[in-house]
Formats: sequence, C-alpha cells, structure tokens
Amino acid sequence: MPLIKRYHNRKLYDTASRSYVTLEQIARMVRRGEDVRVVDHESGSDITSLVFMQILLEEQKRVGELFPQVVLLRLLRSGEDTLDALRERLLAAFDPQGFLHHAVRRRIRQGVEQGEISPPEAEKFLRMWFGESSLEEFPAEPTSSSGKDTLEQLQTQLRALEDELQRLQNSLQKS
Repeated sequence: MPLIKRYHNRKLYDTASRSYVTLEQIARMVRRGEDVRVVDHESGSDITSLVFMQILLEEQKRVGELFPQVVLLRLLRSGEDTLDALRERLLAAFDPQGFLHHAVRRRIRQGVEQGEISPPEAEKFLRMWFGESSLEEFPAEPTSSSGKDTLEQLQTQLRALEDELQRLQNSLQKS
C-alpha cells in the first residue's frame, strides 16, 4: 500500500518511491487498484479522504460538469445532516461490510457515552464481533491528549476543506 505524506507546504511525498507526487499521480495509483493512504506529516492523521476529495475537485475543474452545479448547490445549502446521510448511503452501497461495522461501532460508542454499557462490556462485544483490532476505540479511561490530538486533526481537516471550498467557489464564480 503506497504511503503518501503531505507536508506543511502541501507537497505530497511518496515514501515508497522517495519522490514527490501530484494529485494526478495519486489518482492514477488509485485507478490501477492500489490502496493509497495519505497522512499529514506533522500530526500523523489520515487525510486520505480529504486528498481523494481534492482529486475529485481538480477533475471537476478540468472536466467542468463532473458534479452538476445544482447538486453542489443543494449539498451546500442542505448542511451537515444531508451530507451525513449521503455519506451513509454511499458507504452502504460501495462497502456494505464497512457500513455495518461503522454503524455497530457508532451505536456501541453512543451506548458507552450515554452510560448504557460500560467500556469493558463494549470491548467484550467488539472482541466477539470484530476481533482485537476494534478495541482501540474504547479506552477504559480517556486521555486528555487524545482529545487534543483529535481536535487538532479536525481543525487541520476543516482548514483544508475550507480552502478547497473557497477554490471551488472561486472557480464557479469565474464560470
């Protein structure tokens, strides 16, 4: 699996080939069937989905009508709930097993947060259904640094999404 690191200057570095790559080159890797993973060099957070979205936005600029304007307009106006529902439907259609795992984990996490089940019970259930690798999501005692790391990752992703949204709006205004 190719590992790409994104640096602060927005350059993308392929650790396997030890060279910088472009979004277009990453798109070619994906089209060849490679499972590309992109991480932020500073935080280590997985930004693969964000980079894939950037690739789609670049294709939108090049092709012009990859996503009809009316669809983009409705997505922007409808807000987060519609985007969440769209994400769930796409996940269910393209990765039913991943959708099921995501839904079960989300429900268990809600149960832990609301005090319906204890973290050890959640761990036991997840071990039964998904194996040991799923247990990381439910630490017995949350650490303060993990919350800070998550917040920083979300802020980084939010800034990148805002940048892309601004670029998309600018390109639509020029059209």
